[in-house]
Amino acid sequence: MKILHGPVNVGNQPWVLSRAERRLGAASDLVVRNDTWLKYPADTVLAGEKAGFAEVAMRSVAYGMLREWSYDVLHFYFGQTFLLPGFPLSGNATMNGIISRLTSADLRLCRALGKKLFMTLQGCDIRLAQEGNRRNDWTMCANDHCELFQRCVDVLDQQRRLLAANVLPLFDRVFYLNPELGHIATTAQFLPYANVEVGNYAVTPPSPRGKPRIVHAPSVGRIKGTPLILDALKKLESSYDFEFVLVEKKTHEEALELYRSADIAIDQVLAGWYGGFAVEMMAMGKPVGCYIRESDLKFVPEAMRRELPLFNLDPGNLAESIAAMLDRRSEWEWRGRQARRYVERWHNPDVIAKAMLRAYDRADSLFELEIS
Repeated sequence: MKILHGPVNVGNQPWVLSRAERRLGAASDLVVRNDTWLKYPADTVLAGEKAGFAEVAMRSVAYGMLREWSYDVLHFYFGQTFLLPGFPLSGNATMNGIISRLTSADLRLCRALGKKLFMTLQGCDIRLAQEGNRRNDWTMCANDHCELFQRCVDVLDQQRRLLAANVLPLFDRVFYLNPELGHIATTAQFLPYANVEVGNYAVTPPSPRGKPRIVHAPSVGRIKGTPLILDALKKLESSYDFEFVLVEKKTHEEALELYRSADIAIDQVLAGWYGGFAVEMMAMGKPVGCYIRESDLKFVPEAMRRELPLFNLDPGNLAESIAAMLDRRSEWEWRGRQARRYVERWHNPDVIAKAMLRAYDRADSLFELEIS
């Protein structure tokens, strides 16, 4: 079975999953449109980090038209394909339908040729900003937290609705990584992150004494709640002695070095779920604080919900929530052990790849992780 992952590598999920599929005997490749400052690995990079939009689009479309046909399974990410870098809109409904068919032409041909089509949704590819703003007390989808909020409401939400209505039905199976997306992608299934080669992460437990080192690593600060976190930590400086490390604009390898030196981590506090950064920290045996939105947990397997090892932070009372995490230092080492065990069980790429290969073979198979 030949499997193609692409055309983007968000959070390193496609790379780690494809390597696990290789270990299980599949011929699995990751091809990405262009490199990024994170320097995540890929088997083929079609354009450099500094390439312009036109060059990236041209190379992507050329690859989609000429090369993807040699694969049996096409597993795409972030609501995109090699021919579908986004979902353009015009002011005319008929023209939108024409654009939809043209930009998804490769998917229709793939289906006609018997190829298997999979999509993993990762967040703002399908998240409806206006709905999320109305549904949630705390969300990144607000003017205060995202500079694109009004553009999402005016334009991008409609693109996402068209993606959900016109493009996703072409796929054999659709997954999402953030449980909030279950409100929108109602026929898709929640998928745990597979972004960490757990065995390659040495456990470096938090120190039981001395000045604790707190790390926060936002890819995009405002939507992760970074200003809220910075404000909360400022309020705590007079009462608590700690060192804070903000990791920004580092390559993945540079960031990992900083993560290892930390005692605890604060992940995102607006999305309602933890991100790939939290999985990396938990794999190292570090306690993690994050906002978990209770109303989204119905989309997560019950056993996974029961075992969540994170400190649940309240965005509306963030300074007090972080203070409570700092006050419970005696729990940190235990929490770190629980976190490592949780990642080994629920974020093991080999376990997830095994279930994924069964799904590639039979799209109607029951997708269940064989958790030990």
